Amino acid sequence: MEPSLIASNEWVTLPDWMAIKRKRYTLHQTDEPEFVGMIPNLTVSVGRDAKFPCIVNNLDTYRVGWIRNEDKSILTIQHQVVTRNSRISLTQSEHKIWTLHIKNVQESDRGGYMCQINTMPMKSQIGYLDVTVPPDFINSETSSDVIVRENQNLTLRCKARGHPEPKLTWRREDNKPIEYGNWQLNKESGFEYPNTTEGEVIHIEKVSRLHMGAYLCIAQNGVPPSVSRRIVLQVNFPPMIWVPNQLLGATINDQVTLRCDTEAFPLSLNYWTKEDRSSSSSSSSSSTKGDEPDHGEIMIVNSDRYRIANQEQSYKVHMKLVIKHITIDDFGIYRCHTKNSLGSTQGSIRIYEIHRTPSLSSSSSTSSDSTIRPITISRKKEPSTARILGLNDSSNDPMNEEYYSSRTIGLSSSFGYLVQTLLVFMMITRLLAFY
Repeated sequence: MEPSLIASNEWVTLPDWMAIKRKRYTLHQTDEPEFVGMIPNLTVSVGRDAKFPCIVNNLDTYRVGWIRNEDKSILTIQHQVVTRNSRISLTQSEHKIWTLHIKNVQESDRGGYMCQINTMPMKSQIGYLDVTVPPDFINSETSSDVIVRENQNLTLRCKARGHPEPKLTWRREDNKPIEYGNWQLNKESGFEYPNTTEGEVIHIEKVSRLHMGAYLCIAQNGVPPSVSRRIVLQVNFPPMIWVPNQLLGATINDQVTLRCDTEAFPLSLNYWTKEDRSSSSSSSSSSTKGDEPDHGEIMIVNSDRYRIANQEQSYKVHMKLVIKHITIDDFGIYRCHTKNSLGSTQGSIRIYEIHRTPSLSSSSSTSSDSTIRPITISRKKEPSTARILGLNDSSNDPMNEEYYSSRTIGLSSSFGYLVQTLLVFMMITRLLAFY
């Protein structure tokens, strides 16, 4: 047999050399590094920390390294951190567990991380990092507060970023339904709008004052916290006015309350005036529209005689004027005025005097000498829009039917005798004509 040279400079036979090589190959196969388990995939919110453990058995003299899978950049080799990213570090335990730490995780850290052993061939495992991001609004693509004229078209927009993609939900702050699109036609067809709607855009055709208010765009993607954007919609329109009662009746010393309901935006300037009957121009001061009181009108302010109270509710104002202990000079025409930058209007209310009816007992006593009873006369009803204030019970209410059907007016003796005589004369004339 031919000898073979071994590193120890000893000569051995060929069969012996082959046995040594076989033994070394067997030992090499047994001691080769192996991964224990798999590297977990991580889902971490932005700003938190992430840890990737890599467990290796039988590492011996082999080395472990961490590599970024996307760009193949080397992060660590054995105990040394190679990357310049200060947020990345490495810990090692028992020459077996190699843990990659990523502090203050950012969106740019999203991707795969490879744990690699420098065997031949190379062995590796990959763990993936998913970075979740809570929703946030993109200001340049989100509507701010809006001011629009009534009957114009309107579009509200809301755009948010985040991971996963945020879902956008709209609702009104007052929890009323959101009437979008061709809302007038849809309502006429019986469509009922929901209190919420989803999407980035709300389009409203011919916006109305009914749409006025605050709208909330809520963005959520399952990563806390959810966020919302408040968008205030203001609808401008000229003033309008309604007068519940245009004709009021009252007696001396009664307290009378006048009411007007107005709607306007921007909010209107509201005030009361009274027609000055002593002015020569009072006859020309009955126009229904105007920016300022006519020369034949007097502006009313709070005083011992008058109390003014306005109740505001969004774009609505309920005007109220209370006249305390009405006198003869207080009867006449009053006007409620409302004006804003888009126009003005006014409504009128007339207060007329009601004379108190003489009591039945006094009229009976004056006619007690007569054998003819006083005649009952029905009183004519006031106009349907009239309201008589200051009477204590329902029997004195002119809106009550019994007021006109049961009230009698006692006549003075001289006038009563005259009427009775005329009636007797007419009855006798009719009887003679009949016979």
